[in-house]
Amino acid sequence: MRNSFKIIHKEFKSALNKLKYPDSWFWARYTINPYSGCAHTCIYCDARSERYYLEQDFENEIVVKINTDKKLEQRIQRARTLLPDVIGPGGVCDAYQPVEKTQKNTRKILEVLKKHEFPVNIATKSSLITRDVDILKEIAKETWSTVGFSISTVNEELANLLEPNSSNPSERLKALHTIKIKAPEIQVGIYFMPIIPFLEDDDASLEDVIKQSKKAGAEFVLFAPGLTLRDAQAQFFIKKLKNSKYNYIVKPLLELYKGLTNPPANYVRKLNSKLYNLCQEYKLAVRVKRWIPNDYRKWNYKIAELLLNKEYIDAITTGKSNNNMKWAGLNLNNLDVSIIDVYKRDELSKLKNFSKEIIEFVKPYLEKLKLTHEKTTLERFIN
Repeated sequence: MRNSFKIIHKEFKSALNKLKYPDSWFWARYTINPYSGCAHTCIYCDARSERYYLEQDFENEIVVKINTDKKLEQRIQRARTLLPDVIGPGGVCDAYQPVEKTQKNTRKILEVLKKHEFPVNIATKSSLITRDVDILKEIAKETWSTVGFSISTVNEELANLLEPNSSNPSERLKALHTIKIKAPEIQVGIYFMPIIPFLEDDDASLEDVIKQSKKAGAEFVLFAPGLTLRDAQAQFFIKKLKNSKYNYIVKPLLELYKGLTNPPANYVRKLNSKLYNLCQEYKLAVRVKRWIPNDYRKWNYKIAELLLNKEYIDAITTGKSNNNMKWAGLNLNNLDVSIIDVYKRDELSKLKNFSKEIIEFVKPYLEKLKLTHEKTTLERFIN
């Protein structure tokens, strides 16, 4: 593992990023990056692409964002409309890359999130996260905590090329098992992505990851066949492959993509079907179980999760996406009143993307929720 990275300390104006919609993979409403740059230097990392506007030398410099926890504290205290929701530390960096061992930016952020009862979802390639099982367990008890280990292969030699400064796959699986045993309240699983064509997508390799994930105690596996090949990131990745023992995949890989950023739809459909069947066989969820708030958003989030999960499962099992269902779910996350109240007023058709098909799908669930809601309200009134 390489340790010769230049460390730069820099203060930024803001700490928390709010997404337009909570994503339907990690359910994160907010993101926060404790660092800029990542010492794991995975050769396929999309953070090298121009879309992220990273100013430092990605390969040689790590920016430590000083006072991030204090800025986060200020943002939460001062914002009148900042409701607790899932925060994803990391995004264009790994929150538990080696520098975290001494700088503890991520640990400090978790302390703030615990104090203000914000749920958290962390994706990492580092076993260092086991250091913070104590606070992650407390967050899980108070709100919700999910940890996903990013794994694209369980082949240690291949992983050393692709992810040279990350914990080995076996160490990540061991860390997952440790968290599962020490803190069963924490939802744990695997982010099986990327899956590099002609290198990691044969049947044996796919099953190895799924099988080892289950054995370690994973509750879910989120998978994404292929990888992005985008501007500077693609150039770097292809160059690394050409200079390795795996250079034989460069030609078929480029022929598969034909200059596009993402792999063709028929390739993705084929892999999705295989991975879904494997997860079914090993009894692993293919979605993360969502955090649900206790305010007016409660049923909005439950119904949104229902819609988004159905759209996803239908898409990977049939190859056909229902964009209207997807956007109905995403927009429902941003509704500023309870969907139950909207249903009582018979105004579901006024909600974005709530077509007749969507309304007919959600009505049976809403009727049950309405009855439950009314019963609870009545019991409170009587008591």
